Amino acid sequence: MTTSTVRSTLPELLAGLLLALVAGLWSAALLGLGPEPLAWTFSRLAGVAGYAALAASVVLGALMGSRIVPAWLAKPLQYGWHGILAGAGLAATAAHVAFVMVDARYPQSALGVLVPGAATYAPFALALGTLALYAMLAVQLSFANRKRLATRTWRALHLLAYPAFALATGHAVLAGSDALPWLYLPALGLVGATTALRFVERRTLLT
Repeated sequence: MTTSTVRSTLPELLAGLLLALVAGLWSAALLGLGPEPLAWTFSRLAGVAGYAALAASVVLGALMGSRIVPAWLAKPLQYGWHGILAGAGLAATAAHVAFVMVDARYPQSALGVLVPGAATYAPFALALGTLALYAMLAVQLSFANRKRLATRTWRALHLLAYPAFALATGHAVLAGSDALPWLYLPALGLVGATTALRFVERRTLLT
């Protein structure tokens, strides 16, 4: 096996190992084999990871083509990392939802996590999370099918990343059992600043 082959298969191997670990922990929580906070702990970890990845993806997406992007971060790298972060955010969010379904204290049915407002615990906050998940899924599907979609349709779907981030922030603040201002405030600041920068740069180009 050549070095290039190892490099190309390593991400897939790591992703497979991570998926197996998450599946094992989820199964343990479902069967009640671990401590009571097992599902809650990993639900929170997955939620935080998903939120951070989503925020980073939105920030990088807003910066694409900006004059402040360093020269070494070429466009292929920008697109690559943008897609990786978006995919990681969606995967972590899906894991977050899966662990919510087997939580020892407030388990939710598939209906509760997939239908906005159907949750038996904090229905409004969880509804925001459900809508954020659907928006993230639409963004990911648009990213994967860019060549098949009309430009206007692709852009409209891709811009759902911004409402997804807003919905995810609302969900995190309202449903989270512990405050994480060190995460939410920088994320909001960076997304707001990079979005404003993109808007200003586009207005400058049009004038």
